[in-house]
Amino acid sequence: MMLTIVIVYLSICMLLGLLARFRTKTSEDYALAGRKMPAWMASLSIAATLIGSGVTVGVGELGYSVGISGVLYPTILGICLLVSMWIAAARFRKSEKYTIPEMLEDYYGPSARFMVAVIGMIVFIPPTAAQFLVAGLILSTLTGISQGVAITIAAFVLITYIMIGGMWALGYTDAFQMVFIYLGLTLLVIFSVIKFGGYGTILAQLPAGHGSWTAIGPVRFTAYLGALLMFGFISQAWVQKSASVQTPSQAKWSGIIAGLLIFPIGFLAIFAGLVARLALPEINPQMAVPRVMLTIFPPVVGGIFLAAVIAACMSCADSWIHSSATMFVRDIYQRHMNPQASDRRVFAYSEVVCLLYGALAWLLALIAQQEIIMLVLLFIAPGALFIGPLLAAWFSPRKLKKGSGSVIILVVALLGIALSLKRPFLWGVHPAFSTTIIAYLLTVLGLLLPWTSYRS
Repeated sequence: MMLTIVIVYLSICMLLGLLARFRTKTSEDYALAGRKMPAWMASLSIAATLIGSGVTVGVGELGYSVGISGVLYPTILGICLLVSMWIAAARFRKSEKYTIPEMLEDYYGPSARFMVAVIGMIVFIPPTAAQFLVAGLILSTLTGISQGVAITIAAFVLITYIMIGGMWALGYTDAFQMVFIYLGLTLLVIFSVIKFGGYGTILAQLPAGHGSWTAIGPVRFTAYLGALLMFGFISQAWVQKSASVQTPSQAKWSGIIAGLLIFPIGFLAIFAGLVARLALPEINPQMAVPRVMLTIFPPVVGGIFLAAVIAACMSCADSWIHSSATMFVRDIYQRHMNPQASDRRVFAYSEVVCLLYGALAWLLALIAQQEIIMLVLLFIAPGALFIGPLLAAWFSPRKLKKGSGSVIILVVALLGIALSLKRPFLWGVHPAFSTTIIAYLLTVLGLLLPWTSYRS
């Protein structure tokens, strides 16, 4: 029964991708749904892009390993999404741009656009791989096939529907996936409360540390805080969807509603991890929540929940693949390699790059060993490269000169990469936090110095 539900779910995703193809006639349709996506669909799609393996299985893994403090991850990210969309969504939609790098070129020139596009594509490879990994783990558990084959099947389905359907495929499948995510997690909690009791009852039976709000440790917490401080969702995957609606007002409110949809998911997912620790205390934390669904709950509930987790993985990965392909095609190929490219060629390149980018993430998923959430956050630090200069361009009475902004972007990118590769982490905190602090300090310094800035 569980396997049947998952197979039906995957088949529906493929069908929705095919249906989206009929609405995708131009490169603008492929990238932005022709700027005609309904606001409600954009809200669900923006939220679904955040609710991936990290906010479902990853938070469950934290609940299993460290306890209630794992809920800080989705809570902080939900706040981050709310603030990011409130600041950026309407402004980006009003600009009529396709990408964040394209907008940055207006302020800091073509070199800034190129750097932000390249780093933006690199940043999303590890989290995309994490989605393939978790979806593959679940398929492997359900079917008994090897993990590598299961990862390949999950990657194939996702890459296929996003490659053929573009932004409309994202809208259709993400809306469908959000229903599955909420349904699956809600059913899990209902049956868990009936069987084991509520939060207090379960925590009373777990190790004492599971009730602590500091058990996640400084590295995890500073990773989440770094994402918040860098306004991590002023990023291509999220603002591109906000640019797919008809008006700036719709863009802003679709983003805000998406942020509100995040908070319940975190508490549902952490509850699943606590239940798994209580029921199966000696198993691999990565597989704790899927395993407890297979062994304890009715097959229908288990099947819906596992399909919900796969849905969460796909709703993240498809957006990251699509947004990265958009940056490559618009900010590198069309801007630097072939400015006169026809719409038909831009459309074709978008499809090909989706395929190639997805293949890179698939290869990483086959060899990845990290904790799920830390894999998602592996290269988040370089993502801070543009946030200081961008906020200065939007809000500061003094503006950075083009060359100054480009230098800050380059320095922060290199620093973020270096700190991400260093072990142990500098100062014992996640590089996302330290890189973001340094990025803001460099921006403030640039705004204060008269030869690197000017009054607008």
